[in-house]
Amino acid sequence: MANYNYISIDVVDTAVLCNLDIKRSTVNREEVQARCPYCGDYKYRMYLSHRVDNATFWCHNCGTTGNAVTLYADFNPEGRKLTNAEAYHELLRHPDVRCDEVPDTASDYRTLKIRPLHERSQIYLAFLSLLDLEEKHLSNLLSRGLSKEIIDGNMYRSIPTDPSKRRKVINALSEQFDLSGIPGFYTKNNRWQIANCRYSGILIPVCDMNNQIQGLQIRFDDPPPKIIEKSDGTKIKKNGERFRWFSTGGEYYENGTGISSYIHVVGDIKCDTLHLTEGPMKADIASYLAGGELFIGLTGVQNVRYLSEVVRALHPKRIVECIDMDVRTNPHVQRAQSKIRSICMPLCEDYRTFTWPKEQKGIDDWRATCSTTILIVRFALLNKM
Repeated sequence: MANYNYISIDVVDTAVLCNLDIKRSTVNREEVQARCPYCGDYKYRMYLSHRVDNATFWCHNCGTTGNAVTLYADFNPEGRKLTNAEAYHELLRHPDVRCDEVPDTASDYRTLKIRPLHERSQIYLAFLSLLDLEEKHLSNLLSRGLSKEIIDGNMYRSIPTDPSKRRKVINALSEQFDLSGIPGFYTKNNRWQIANCRYSGILIPVCDMNNQIQGLQIRFDDPPPKIIEKSDGTKIKKNGERFRWFSTGGEYYENGTGISSYIHVVGDIKCDTLHLTEGPMKADIASYLAGGELFIGLTGVQNVRYLSEVVRALHPKRIVECIDMDVRTNPHVQRAQSKIRSICMPLCEDYRTFTWPKEQKGIDDWRATCSTTILIVRFALLNKM
């Protein structure tokens, strides 16, 4: 007689129950696509596994991972705040949600629970110290207005694409630390591996208000291609995303760990004014060129899961919105902007919007057309108005 480890609750049934927008052409596949409710993704980049032995979801946009219980606790149709235990017992009793007993012979490819922040930060610091920043990436960062000292201090590093060097790095790191529960690492043939190393790019630390590294974001030199399957079954190749979390969530990684959509904090946390922009690197650049002003960088304008928590911790008097100028024409960004404002406006005394010519999409692009002095003066004037 088989020994049963746990009850597997169907995550697709749960997503339907929670009224997620599911892509119809994928409903009969092993992986079902949906719009992610955590980040507001509109390109169906959340994947839900139909597999009984791995009934999980993961969003390729914001990096959020979980299972039916966490999804229902966060997005049950009544909007109630539920503990995981409460969500679990409600789902077990629900007639429209399939539940299966999973034996101990089930797949070993489980997503591990993420480790505490202080442990992640320590390991990421050690990992980055073993890596280098290639000359082409240093030149790119200098061209964006950062100084060599700031680049070194921010610990930007190049993705280790060379296999032999990568093996030396992971061997040294795994000898010093247990890498289980650290996003970006996984095992193959009982040896630890580094994910997302096929394409060249820059690793960007995503830090909290105490300068602890919550996770790493990747900026690829050239967006990796991705294969899109159309409703008629034909496949086409498109450019993928330039930015991606350094993450190993989902069923493809043995002993991997997913990551959530953390928010980057940079600058003087004692500032009364908080500037909100898109992207950790943009926040770093804008803060440096504005004389150390306080910035937070969302990892995507729709990734607002922790926004309220971060703003409350910083408790600014004034918030200045500095999101990309495609907000003028992109309805999806406009909806995200409305969500940001609904969260932030009640948390400050004064909410303002900082704009620049639409020809420069981001605040870092606009910065490239201005001198450092002009940028600092303009921020200073805005904050004194």
